[in-house]
Amino acid sequence: MSSRILRFIMFPVLYFCVITPAFPAEQLRDLSVSLPQDLKALSKIRILVQRDKPQVQVSTPASFEVFDDKGLSITSGAKLAGATVKPLEHGIQWWDRIVPTRFLLVKSMGNGIRVGSSGVYRDEVLIYKNAKGSLDVISRLELDDYLKSVIPFEGNPKWALESLKAQAVASRTFALTKMLARRNEEYDVSSGFMSQVYAGKQIENDRTNQAVDATRGEVLLYKEKIFPAYFHSTCGGATTAADLVWRVKPLAPLGGVDCKFCQRSPHYKWEAVVTPAEIKEKLAKQEMPVSEVLGIRTDKIDRTGRAHKLVIQSTWAEKVVDADAFRVWVDPMRLKSNLITKIKTNDAGAFVFKGRGWGHGVGMCQYGMKYLGELGYGYQEILGYYFPGAQVSKLKGFEE
Repeated sequence: MSSRILRFIMFPVLYFCVITPAFPAEQLRDLSVSLPQDLKALSKIRILVQRDKPQVQVSTPASFEVFDDKGLSITSGAKLAGATVKPLEHGIQWWDRIVPTRFLLVKSMGNGIRVGSSGVYRDEVLIYKNAKGSLDVISRLELDDYLKSVIPFEGNPKWALESLKAQAVASRTFALTKMLARRNEEYDVSSGFMSQVYAGKQIENDRTNQAVDATRGEVLLYKEKIFPAYFHSTCGGATTAADLVWRVKPLAPLGGVDCKFCQRSPHYKWEAVVTPAEIKEKLAKQEMPVSEVLGIRTDKIDRTGRAHKLVIQSTWAEKVVDADAFRVWVDPMRLKSNLITKIKTNDAGAFVFKGRGWGHGVGMCQYGMKYLGELGYGYQEILGYYFPGAQVSKLKGFEE
């Protein structure tokens, strides 16, 4: 069954009303971008894996070579038992050698590079001295090798292969969009949930590797442009429009769809308790002081039921805050979404939030993706449903 039939017969698209943003249209960011003619520069991705370290230990059981920021070889060997790397005022110290450089590039010819005790990384590691004078560690590797350490976290190796393929295409599309946007920066993505969860070589799995290999070079395009193929754990009944969550221009593939396939998710319903004192503290950290918090209510509710504003009532006055930002300030692991169905107070005077779903709600619902794969739908049908109007396209230069 085609994705067109899938959408219009079994899964009717839900179109959302647009809330007029409180900022000029010219300030809105365009999500879709044109791909360059030469894609060779996009073959390797740079992932920030460690930040602000006073020093790091580097080792590899395979042959290696270390270069400075001018491409000059600093040292090499058959294996590296463990080198201490420290930032200095005028460079970086590698063991007892002082190198006048902004970064060191460590290349391994075999079984990966271990940095500290937190991870083993493929191919290459960049160790930067940052503006604070401490060290940032950046893993640089082939894009699909990166995805092989992402899909086991963003999906689940036990899920249907077609679901994992859908995740692979979405993750590759998201990563390439970030790489285009950050070409002049030191890294493309971070390794945490704010980008895509990446844990290095040790997390790879044969089934998720198969999903990456089977979709090599495939990305989502809309009108021949690439866009960030956002995804989240559980939508709670419907995905929402990107322009309702962020300061971006509306884009059809990110306009939101109805979804009845994530009801089995462990995050479909949630409850969180937040005290008035905690809300006051979190707002103060954002330079939004309030007096004693008396109440809180949702506002700017879209057709999915998501609140995009929260009204904080205090003894001073009411303060309107962005709901998506508020849940991040408090704790996105507790306030799992802004699809808040009820707010009440308990006997202790704390606010009890009840809601559905987990994540920002834009793009592909991963638990919905999981169930559609179990039902037998192909990955292109799954992607066609969650990103209406987008096409799965194979990029030239990624075929081998």
